[in-house]
Amino acid sequence: MKVLGFRGDPKAPRYAVLSADNGIYTLGNAASDNKLLVPASITEEADAERLAWMYGEILAIFDAHPGIEKVLIKQNEFTRQDTKAKRRSAYIDAAVVLACAHRGIPVDIKIYGSMSTTSADTKRHAEDRVGKTDKYWDTKMADAVNAAWWGARH
Repeated sequence: MKVLGFRGDPKAPRYAVLSADNGIYTLGNAASDNKLLVPASITEEADAERLAWMYGEILAIFDAHPGIEKVLIKQNEFTRQDTKAKRRSAYIDAAVVLACAHRGIPVDIKIYGSMSTTSADTKRHAEDRVGKTDKYWDTKMADAVNAAWWGARH
């Protein structure tokens, strides 16, 4: 089974392509692309352009990694202190959901509590469960890895 884990971010969304075979988990993009840098030509306020770009990037990931059976998104933990960045991240998540719908790929959205981790433990859990990427290893990438791991296990 192949699962795409995704963590939205208004400037640099992260993704993990995880393969699972009899309880063995392999991070297919550990040594390659895993960070989607929003082009500099897309300004801070250009939400429509950012969403169109993200939609195209997700389709390109599906094409580059055939056989993805489902997608898990680690969503922001929303609080009373909603920010513009959190809203833009939610828009990016929506573009992923739309791309999945158009490809017929099931998608689920998770928060830390539903993935058996916390923000403080996400990096350690991802490393223990699957491993880490060769570059750009941070909490957001760990979130994508943990989301993919959860999707492969359930």
